[in-house]
Amino acid sequence: MKERFFLDREQNILFINFADFRIESRAQVDEMAQLVREAVGANGGRVYSVVNYEGTEIAPHIVDYYGERIKELQDRYSVSTVRYSSSGLTRSVLRYLGAAVDLESNIFTTRDEAIRAIRELESRNPTRTDLRGALLSRLLTARHSLLVKLLPAWLVALTLIVAAYLWAAASAANDASQLRVIQTISLVAFASLAVAAGVTGACVYRFVIKPLRRMERATRSFVGGGGAFEAVEAQGRDEVGQLAAGLNDAARQLRRDIARLNGLYHISLMMGTGTEVSLICELLTGKIARLLEADMCVILLHDEREHIIYAQLPAHGVSDEHVRSLRSNLNNRDERSIAGWVFATGEPYLTNAIAADTLISRTAAQLIGARSMLAVPLQVGDRTLGVLEVMNKEGGFVEDDKRLVTIFAAQAAHLLANAQLFERLRDSEERHRQIFESALDGLYRATPDGRFVTLNPALWAMLGYANADELTDANLVADVFADAATGARLLAELATRGQVLDVECELRRKSGEPLPARLSARVVTDKASGEVYHLGIVRNVAEQKRLSEQLKISEQLAVVGELVAGVAHEVRNPLCGITTTLSAMARRLEDKEAARPFVEVVLKEADHLNHLMEQLLEHSRPNRIENHPAGVESVIAEAIRERRAQFADKGVALELDCPANLPGVHLDYRKMHGVFANLLDNALQHTAPGGHVAVRVSTDGGGDANNGERAIVGHAAGVRIELSDTGSGIAPADLARIFEPFYTTRTTGTGLGLAIVRKAVHDHGGQITARSELGKGTQFRISLPLESNLQRH
Repeated sequence: MKERFFLDREQNILFINFADFRIESRAQVDEMAQLVREAVGANGGRVYSVVNYEGTEIAPHIVDYYGERIKELQDRYSVSTVRYSSSGLTRSVLRYLGAAVDLESNIFTTRDEAIRAIRELESRNPTRTDLRGALLSRLLTARHSLLVKLLPAWLVALTLIVAAYLWAAASAANDASQLRVIQTISLVAFASLAVAAGVTGACVYRFVIKPLRRMERATRSFVGGGGAFEAVEAQGRDEVGQLAAGLNDAARQLRRDIARLNGLYHISLMMGTGTEVSLICELLTGKIARLLEADMCVILLHDEREHIIYAQLPAHGVSDEHVRSLRSNLNNRDERSIAGWVFATGEPYLTNAIAADTLISRTAAQLIGARSMLAVPLQVGDRTLGVLEVMNKEGGFVEDDKRLVTIFAAQAAHLLANAQLFERLRDSEERHRQIFESALDGLYRATPDGRFVTLNPALWAMLGYANADELTDANLVADVFADAATGARLLAELATRGQVLDVECELRRKSGEPLPARLSARVVTDKASGEVYHLGIVRNVAEQKRLSEQLKISEQLAVVGELVAGVAHEVRNPLCGITTTLSAMARRLEDKEAARPFVEVVLKEADHLNHLMEQLLEHSRPNRIENHPAGVESVIAEAIRERRAQFADKGVALELDCPANLPGVHLDYRKMHGVFANLLDNALQHTAPGGHVAVRVSTDGGGDANNGERAIVGHAAGVRIELSDTGSGIAPADLARIFEPFYTTRTTGTGLGLAIVRKAVHDHGGQITARSELGKGTQFRISLPLESNLQRH
């Protein structure tokens, strides 16, 4: 802390550096005050100080205490202080301190401005050395010194004595005794003149010149020290004493006038700072009470909805409990009060005998202990905001007080009106901020070229970003639209038509995955700056498209299912007869060995047809599952165990990553076993020897805005299974159709395997997605909820 204080004795300036410093405790403030005392006390005389508040933070709870200590040092040591900071917020806090405790309002933006202000103060207030030199010069100059002005009179008297001596000596030249008498008388006269001159000079210097010099120093100190004045001691009731008393009285009056002007200046500095109404009331009531030397001061404001005026907390000299009781119902004509009368008439009111005043009840007067009161309206134009009341001044209020408070009230009313506007603006901004940040749809404001200015959490989460800072320099067209040409066309349409409504588009998430969305935007102009912006709403339609696609597929499957079920039943009956007949025929043939290959081919094809019919029937059955709690890890482990030998024979590595204590999932064991068996068989078939297949199981917290797949809005927490391989991959054109029934790229496939897998997952209330890259492999992702929404059996 001590390193922040440096006294330059040559310049007589105390430099205090609070740059990038946080003032947050009373102990810090007390330590600062002690360092100032040490520097000023050791220097002696007036000291100027320059304080650097660049990047300084003052904790709100310590602001008032900090201001009081500064005021105490300023009054005690007559320290003239200038402050500087480039931060408008810091300067506002310093202005508040100045207004709250009557500090000097020397606040500047740069250090150079502060130093120039110090030089101006020095030029108006010479140092003690300068004053001593000036005093000596004046004592020896007839133009300025009273003593030198007395010197001619003394010389005239001396000349007369010498002339009288010479004349008497000439007359008594022949009488020696008479000449001695004349010489003696001349010496006595000369000595008397010398004594009289000395005594007169000493008295003039002691009782006239010295007090006048003190008066001069006091006056210069008053002018150059910003109103700091030490009263001149009047040692008598003579003309000089009366002059000193008159000077003291004039200085006191001038100080009061300066304090009043400073008060008005401080109030004007608070204009536009956005200070809260409660702080404004605390500042104003304290300042006005100090200026009028009154005990109490209260501000009452008008509530337009209830049509009442009520006192504001805090007030000066009145407890909070009593302040809350000060209110007047303007709707009740029978209720009389001074505040109500002043508010209704718009005229000030002064009374020094409240006990006998008919406009205030004795109960109210006794409650707050009021004896005298001065009340003035707070008016802005033709609008009355409320009433300012000052109470209990020693000796009572006078008309001059009324004029002063009326002037203050005019400034205070504008300050309060601004504060109320700021509070309403802050409330409005807070409401709009909550709406903006809480909206489920993405909201943004961008420049006409697409650069983001602001965006809400829903949008950056929707796009897969961790926070808005990641999109600070992002461009809607270049960084968010999956197709930049589509984004450019949308901006061109906005520029032409002024708005676009519900445009379906595809955005690009941080991971590179596409995000289907609907976008509406409008061109707006900022009235304050005249700048043009685009306001947009982005709605994530991934879940809607998924459900729409699922519904479309379900409708298709329902139609196909009805046809397949009928065909399957009709085909299975003949197949059963054919299979039975072939078996019987094979047993009766004499040349069994010769006929066996032909019979086996027919039986194999019949079994193939029978398996196909089983798949068709499975796919066409309603969504009814045997839904029981089970560990999904056990189903996966069994499917892997059954195929591990096949993977080993082909030389494909098979890995299972499954954490312990997974939550139980309601599932149909047989169907889910078929799901994992089908996916493992496909992975093995498409992965070359030396490849790798991995199954990873994890908990799923629901729709994940940061993953590469479409999020399920409102999806319950559950389990996620990812099965990936390093196989040949799937072409993009085929990837979009792999879950369609009867779609296959294999010559021997039926195209029903993955369709049945998806149906089984959907029957469990889950979701399956796939992504693939040719030559690198394929990944299937399954999300299963902890609770199935389907009927349990």
